[in-house]
Amino acid sequence: MEGRNSQIALQALSRRSSVSEMSRGTTSFNDEDATRTHATHNVPSGSGGLHDELPAYSRAAPPDQFAGRGNSAVLHRSGELPFFTIVFAALVIYSWVVLVILSFRPISAHSWEPFTDEYGRYEKNSNYKLDDHLYRSARIIQSIASVLILPWTSAVCAYAAVIFVQNQKDGLSLTMRQVMNLADRRWMDGTLIAEIFSGSWKKNGSTFLALAVFLHFLALLIYPIQSIVINPTTRHVPTYPVLMGQISDLSRMRAEQDEDSGSDVVQARSAFSKADKHTWQPQLWEKGGHQQFSTFKNLSEMNDPFYSPLPNGFNGGVLRQYAPRINSNATVQIIERDEYPLDCGSDDDNLFASYSSVYTRYPNNAHLYSRSFEISACMVVSSTVSPWTETRNRQNFTETLYINVTNPDIDYSTSPLANGTLFRISLNTTAGYFELPSYMNNQTAGPLLDTDPTGDCDEGGYGCIQQAARYYYNPSRLMKRQDSSRDNSTIDTEQTVPWAHMLTSRKGPLMTTALAIFGPGSFLNTFYAEFNKTKSDMIDANLSSGSQTLSSSNSLCIEVAPLMNMYSRSGYSYVNPDSCISSYLSELGEYYYSANPHDLVARWIDSMFNDESTLENTINAAAFLVNKRFVEALYPTFDIYQDLGMEVKSPESTVAGIVVATIFLGLWIIPLIALAFYGSVSPRWTSRLDSFAMLRFGAFYGSGIFPMLVSRRTKDIKELDEVSGVVRDVGTVTDDPIIPIGRIGLGEGKPLQRSRRYECYKGDSEVLTPSEASKIRRGG
Repeated sequence: MEGRNSQIALQALSRRSSVSEMSRGTTSFNDEDATRTHATHNVPSGSGGLHDELPAYSRAAPPDQFAGRGNSAVLHRSGELPFFTIVFAALVIYSWVVLVILSFRPISAHSWEPFTDEYGRYEKNSNYKLDDHLYRSARIIQSIASVLILPWTSAVCAYAAVIFVQNQKDGLSLTMRQVMNLADRRWMDGTLIAEIFSGSWKKNGSTFLALAVFLHFLALLIYPIQSIVINPTTRHVPTYPVLMGQISDLSRMRAEQDEDSGSDVVQARSAFSKADKHTWQPQLWEKGGHQQFSTFKNLSEMNDPFYSPLPNGFNGGVLRQYAPRINSNATVQIIERDEYPLDCGSDDDNLFASYSSVYTRYPNNAHLYSRSFEISACMVVSSTVSPWTETRNRQNFTETLYINVTNPDIDYSTSPLANGTLFRISLNTTAGYFELPSYMNNQTAGPLLDTDPTGDCDEGGYGCIQQAARYYYNPSRLMKRQDSSRDNSTIDTEQTVPWAHMLTSRKGPLMTTALAIFGPGSFLNTFYAEFNKTKSDMIDANLSSGSQTLSSSNSLCIEVAPLMNMYSRSGYSYVNPDSCISSYLSELGEYYYSANPHDLVARWIDSMFNDESTLENTINAAAFLVNKRFVEALYPTFDIYQDLGMEVKSPESTVAGIVVATIFLGLWIIPLIALAFYGSVSPRWTSRLDSFAMLRFGAFYGSGIFPMLVSRRTKDIKELDEVSGVVRDVGTVTDDPIIPIGRIGLGEGKPLQRSRRYECYKGDSEVLTPSEASKIRRGG
């Protein structure tokens, strides 16, 4: 019996070890030829040949043993790994889907942004606790999966490789070298790449190995790509809006305001007297800037400065809010005589003002001489047409003011006004609406919009809330001041004042500025009378009789000329631009002024108009103040909301990044699950293609083919490319016709059968089923 077992083993070995000869068409061979053919390459001289017999655990049952009572088992499927693979893939998909959704919107609410219904009503949002829990769970699962993805992919490939090796179409489909590459899991071995590029893929590779390499390449890239396209961030999510107040609306210029009595000019004149270069202007904005402490010092050099009724830097938080804005930009040019409008004062529609003065110094002195100045302003306009339009759309208009200054008697001969100068001041005004800073626009003021921005919010939407009020407030009363102009000076003066234009409705900013400086009640119009009245009152008061003694070094502030504080100190004795127009006192029996109104006005004119760039900056500041008054006088019917929200941690991404990462994830998950099911469809002869499986391969061929020798260059061992690595049903162990026990081998044979019993190890032996026992008792 022992000899018979050895003979079976040798015959099986001889059939497998002669694959190369079979491919050449050899039809007859014997054991000695086969052994000599394959063993002489590696077996040293003097060594033994094949083992005389197989190990005891591989022997078939003795002939006299009852058929079917040896160590045998039926092949079974394995479904555990596909189940756990589906669970693992589900967790991977769950973490990715949660991160993708949270990148664009919360799961517990409509949007990360505030949401209003079709009526502009604010919808109450979630507290976002669910989104926070989901985000944390997705990040934890993602971290765990990123560690397990490569070993899990490798385990699935090793699991499916068993079925791939046993389900080949014939015994010559795979060589032992190709199977060893699968058993070695060379899909994770970098040296395989070098062999592929060296042209040995056909020798080493297989379809399954290529698929495994592809899967591992994707598994290696999936989470680095996800970490690139999904970035953790801190979002400001809405809580509830707070109505901060109401501001003016450029589309609400009501008829009641059209009946203007000149209060705009009076208020502008008051603002001009207070304006300086150093005071912070909280409503002065700049395009793209985050500077909140702006002044008039370098207004002309700022990047698109403009006025808005809200303080610079107001933040809507999570709300998209809009507000009106007005920008007036002045250009000052010195022109020739022929560019100045001729006979400007002859047309009543034009704004025309003219002032002149002649002063004779020391009339009783032998050194008698006269001083004089003349200044006129002209605007070619219509007194009945306003440049403003009731609209939230962008509007633009330009005003032009001509000024003729002749100041020949100024003490400083270097003044450009000494021989007379003609100016053309063009003021371009642009008005409309802009988006206030918020978290959505990087807390930066948006540009001037061409159309009404509230249209989108009127129908509801993300981040919008209805701002335009549906009712009107009563108009606020505008403060008015009655001024009486008196001129009791003995100095020869001549004035032409544009009274009619004071009543023009909704004036442009340059016209208002011109009327405030040159019109009725202006400094030029009233200073002479005020000066003489002050002088007379001081003399009547007899200040010398008081307890306080005054000297010639004392000075008295008489008037703050318009925009005077916009200029630096000039060093003039009687014009101090950083405070006011003052006069020194002298005690010569009776108090009187050592200065005269002619000199004070002349020096102020020289301060205003002796430099083009300074004048340009001053006009811009004046226009800003006029625009401020204009907007503040409109009805406050435009709501301003704020919701600074609360901070929550969430991911953010782009659509393109999501698409790319999802494609990579799908290319990995779908083949991985397919491989797991592929490995569970057929009954398997071993759990996975591992080292123990290869140990049995070696036992099958014996030491005559693969002796225990030193090997460093396995690529040169030809037997690996000559012997088969396909697992097959190579025959039966016994000739019992009732329950034949099959034997698993390599190479030729039939595919493994599901219902057939095969030799197995003792621990895997299965008892006879009732049907098998009944069949044996019946004798087949």
